[in-house]
Amino acid sequence: MTRPAEAVAAAHAVTADRYATAATLAAVEATRSARVAVDRRRIQNAAAEFVDHAKTAERTGAPYEQTLAPTSVSGQMAGIAATAKYAAAAANATRYAADSARQAGAYRAAGRADRAAAVAAWWADMADYRAEQSTFAPFTVMKTAHYARRAAATARHAARASGPLGRVTVSAVGLAAALLPSASRDRYTEEWRSDLCHLPRRQRPRNVVGIISAAVRLAVLLRQPTLRGKR
Repeated sequence: MTRPAEAVAAAHAVTADRYATAATLAAVEATRSARVAVDRRRIQNAAAEFVDHAKTAERTGAPYEQTLAPTSVSGQMAGIAATAKYAAAAANATRYAADSARQAGAYRAAGRADRAAAVAAWWADMADYRAEQSTFAPFTVMKTAHYARRAAATARHAARASGPLGRVTVSAVGLAAALLPSASRDRYTEEWRSDLCHLPRRQRPRNVVGIISAAVRLAVLLRQPTLRGKR
């Protein structure tokens, strides 16, 4: 049977994985915002920033639509500020992932995640400062997005390195979950990890093979229309 300490470590590992996922999503949004900020061909709707003008147009009946082009200072700053916001979110989620990984015993991976989060946060602060100063800084905004992705990657590494299952087992479970529809992955990942944590170490490899085999069948079943509607 699994010792209580291993069960606690497994819980922290799952928490680290959750934060790593959040960091990844934030990094994706930071990258998207960075591309918008430096794309001078894109026009961004910003009517909400001109409420007074819109209300006046509604009252007088005059046609009105305010758009914000990245070629203007306001459009560029909006993209840079959004990049800074999401990069800061990725850094924070990475820190939380590092804390959970550290509690699960993955000290080295947690240290790497903390350092990556600090760098990502520094670039986020720099991008935010550039936006406040109305300075168009394509290098800064792209580097901000880059280090947000780096932070998210280290958060994911810390999550995989933590817990009593080990990196190879966790990666194998992740591979099995990747075969499933996205709506079902989190549920089965947690179930499979929980089952493995309650098995003696010598029995885990055989059960991992069984999980991968079951995932192939589940991938087909869960994509059938009748079952998909129930999930």
